[in-house]
Amino acid sequence: MKKLLASGAVTLLTLTAGAQAQSTQLPIGVSQTDDSLLLDVAINGLRQDKPKIFLRRNGVLHVPLTALKEWHIRPPELPSIEASGQIFVSLAALPGLRFRIDDAQQILILTIPTNLFEPNELSAVAQAPTLSETVPAGFINYDLSIERSRGGTTAAAFLAIGASDDWGLISNTMTVGHGAGRPGAIRLDSYYLRDNPGGLTRLMIGDSVTSGNGWSPQVRFGGIRYGTDFSLQPGLVTFPTPTFGGRTALPSDVELYVNDALRYRGNVGSGPFTLNQVPLVTGAGQVTILMRDAIGVERQKTSSYYVSSRLLEKGRSDYSLEAGAERQRYGIATFNYGQPFATGSYRHGVTDWLTLEGRAEVSPDAQSGGGGFNAIWPVVGEFGLATAVFHGDAGAGALYRVYFSRVAPGWSLSVTYQHATSNFVQLGIHQDSEKICDELQATMGIAFGRYGSLTAAYTDLRLGDNSRTRIASFSYNIGVGERAYLNLLALHSVTNDRRASITAGLGLTMAFGAHGSAYVQADNRNRLAQYRRTPPTQGGWGYRLAASQGDLDQQQADLRWRGRIGEATAQVARLNGEISARLLASGGLILADGNIFPTRRVEGGFAFVDVPNEANVRIYQDNRQVARTDAKGHAIVPDMRAYEENRISLAAGDLPLDRRMGSDTMTVVPRYFSGTKAQFAVAHDRPGTVVMRLADGQLLEAGTPVSVDNGREQLFSGYGGEVFINSIHDGLILDAQRPEGACRSTIETLPPETILPRLGPIPCLAAEQRE
Repeated sequence: MKKLLASGAVTLLTLTAGAQAQSTQLPIGVSQTDDSLLLDVAINGLRQDKPKIFLRRNGVLHVPLTALKEWHIRPPELPSIEASGQIFVSLAALPGLRFRIDDAQQILILTIPTNLFEPNELSAVAQAPTLSETVPAGFINYDLSIERSRGGTTAAAFLAIGASDDWGLISNTMTVGHGAGRPGAIRLDSYYLRDNPGGLTRLMIGDSVTSGNGWSPQVRFGGIRYGTDFSLQPGLVTFPTPTFGGRTALPSDVELYVNDALRYRGNVGSGPFTLNQVPLVTGAGQVTILMRDAIGVERQKTSSYYVSSRLLEKGRSDYSLEAGAERQRYGIATFNYGQPFATGSYRHGVTDWLTLEGRAEVSPDAQSGGGGFNAIWPVVGEFGLATAVFHGDAGAGALYRVYFSRVAPGWSLSVTYQHATSNFVQLGIHQDSEKICDELQATMGIAFGRYGSLTAAYTDLRLGDNSRTRIASFSYNIGVGERAYLNLLALHSVTNDRRASITAGLGLTMAFGAHGSAYVQADNRNRLAQYRRTPPTQGGWGYRLAASQGDLDQQQADLRWRGRIGEATAQVARLNGEISARLLASGGLILADGNIFPTRRVEGGFAFVDVPNEANVRIYQDNRQVARTDAKGHAIVPDMRAYEENRISLAAGDLPLDRRMGSDTMTVVPRYFSGTKAQFAVAHDRPGTVVMRLADGQLLEAGTPVSVDNGREQLFSGYGGEVFINSIHDGLILDAQRPEGACRSTIETLPPETILPRLGPIPCLAAEQRE
């Protein structure tokens, strides 16, 4: 076929193949007519799947515009021609492209520079997942404690009550106490919350916490808060990351290594490509891109980077607006709010190396505002500056804060200094003993590879009451074998001009299997030994034994149980000769789909799993067994990650043999403290064998086509007139297509439930015999 279409034109083309490699021009003047050529195509040595029809006009070879798009080649901004309803472009119009025709194989061999291809843009971060449908649900979390000691018996409870649906979340938390001067019931936080994951915003009405920043502390308040919340898209990288890229002449596999660790694997087409949103380790590092093309040729490209999570990527903003009244005596008084206030903070990524920020606080007797920046100088590190001014009843004041940090693969250094004048007042600070006047913090870390790591830190803090505390710490850590970890530590602290306190010693941590661990520590003040065995995730028993001697003389034993409906712990302790005992319990209740389910504490989102009427089926979350279905086939998974994909699956082997399902796995994405339904469709098949007998008493011949329920299933009979059916039911109709004529068997009523029933022989009658 190709030879007939190409005809003599191909021969003329191949006579000048050597010249075409340079000029990309076919012979001119050979013919004034259009010729169609059907040719296979090879691009940069890689043969394409389908041949293409090319057009030769006046000796110049033209390629269909649709083919250029298929090959991801940018079409030239030059005149084109139309023939047979298609648009064609001259190959000679593509700068840098070379071609020749192999007459023996009738293939057009193209050599295309990478700059002619459309650029490929990849992202190493997955797109935000689609939220699952929310089901109306309510929940209660509880933590209970009963303690018996020489001072008497005390009881306490922490309760969190909430309800959620598509409209958001309403929640209230409280504590209840009895004995030892406990004040009874105390309300903690009551709020309404509404998230907008697409817009990365959260609205809270009720009790909340201000956003704060480097120089302004967070404050509990009652009122309204609205602003950005990046946790609504957990996989989103908000800080600037460099874009890496390269060029490939052929479709290639791409691997990206960050400090020699594989972080991304994908594939790109021919041409230039860029890779952004790479999950990098903050600080300085090195990235290597390995490219392996379709014919196995490998190339790699290495570059350095410096990133900081303190910055925002260019064009991204982060803001928060709060208004209300400051919460006072939290945890002691149910309703105690101070004077009203309003605050606002805003951060914006001006460039990928500079982020600006500002904040203002306003109350009836005080106003403050400030701003600053965070920046990166890759060869040096990251640094920032913040300043603020205050005006109020106490007069005027000012604050400034500077920091510098450098994080490298083998070492790190961070220094921060903050100074505030004595009359600088901040929201939430009411006493001089809480006011920071001067603070110097410095940390340094050095990694020695398999020889461990060293960390040193220093803090010098002076408060508004002129008290001063200086703390210096030193820690050296190294692995011992495959299951042990050694830590050498030293701590020196001085408060005001008192005698220095010095602690020095060592600790050793050892792992025993998946659930056991031991820790021993000895220093100049205490000796401590502890062994712990945590309960399995799916449930079981655990315990802890601990003893210390020195400044703290204590022995303690814990027995812990983790089950499907909660956790419980029994503790016995001896402290300085006095013995006490405590019982702890925690868990939750979930109201969903008209049922109440006892469960472990609800953490994040939760899923209502439904495997209709299938009891005792194991349920897995991300390959961890977390529950079993009850008698109705229901189960609760209480600790799902909100706004992330959670993989829910069941053990298909726990279902009876006559059950059929489309899939035993699904992915759900719940909202914060909200429920979603994971329903597995399970069909109940009742397979069995039907023996068909003809009107003359003979059994149906083997190999006869049999139609089930008017074509729902097409089968063939076996020996002895047997027909095996995947699902039998009352009123089942079997039509046998015999050469002598069709006949029908009907099952009026099935026998009692049995496994793999055998029915018959059942008469197979022709139409006239059934009348």
